[in-house]
Formats: sequence, C-alpha cells, structure tokens
Amino acid sequence: MTRLAALITLLLLPACQGPAMPEPPRLPDLAQGVRSERPPAGQGLCWSGDEGRWFQVPCPDALTPERVATLQRALEVRGLHRGAIGGEMDRETRAAIRRFQEPLGLDSDRLSIEAARYLGVVPVELDLPEPEEEAPLPSAGPTEAPGTPASA
Repeated sequence: MTRLAALITLLLLPACQGPAMPEPPRLPDLAQGVRSERPPAGQGLCWSGDEGRWFQVPCPDALTPERVATLQRALEVRGLHRGAIGGEMDRETRAAIRRFQEPLGLDSDRLSIEAARYLGVVPVELDLPEPEEEAPLPSAGPTEAPGTPASA
C-alpha cells in the first residue's frame, strides 16, 4: 500500500508546480546591425560609428533625461552602471553601455538601437500582419418563421 501511495504522490507532483515559466528574451547579436558604409540619413533614423563600423542609434531627441534614467536603471539592475541615476549621458553611463554591448558584438559606448530596444529604453517595432477585411453582414430584411405560410 505504501508503494502505491508513493507512486501516486510522484505522479501528482508535476501538477502542483504551476505553469511553466516562459523563456527569457534572447540577448541580441549587435554585430549583425553593423554596416561597412554609413547609410543615408532617413526620417527618424540616426547612425553612429566610424572606420567602416556604422550602426543605428536612437536619435538625440529620443534620449530624453527620463529615457536616459530608464537606461541607467536597466544597466544598474544588470550590475553594469555604478553611478548616480541622474538622467544624463555621463562618463559612467557610457562605460556601462560599453560593458553591456561589448559581449554582444559591439565595442562602443554609443547605445545601439537594438540594445536600447532590448533594455526597454525605446519602443520595439513590430511587423504585424495587416488586418483582414471582414465580409459585410447580410442585409436585415423581413424574415418569416419556418412553417408560416407566405403572404400573397
């Protein structure tokens, strides 16, 4: 009897664990966004780099003091930012950016757009499918109940 109880207990344990946790987001490979030539400036696109290593960055108007403070907090929780959270792109913030980006393939103290998206500093652009057009509803004309004789 004790074997049966132990077997039932072992079979029921997975049911008590709750739902599985989702996978954490993968770290981006920042080297993929590096280009050898500086791309032309486009509306809302800003680039940084030199000597054949150009990458997209958040435009200066997007890096408000509030967003820089968000960046500093995101780097702080990862153990990379050791300075004050002041909303200024200071030397310590730039050093923390480099510490975050270098292992991901980009040795720069300028924040790449992909790193900014991963850290939650700028919005992520989603490629969503176009919504399908719905078929029009049938017209609501007079209807007759089944079994009712049609009027002449």
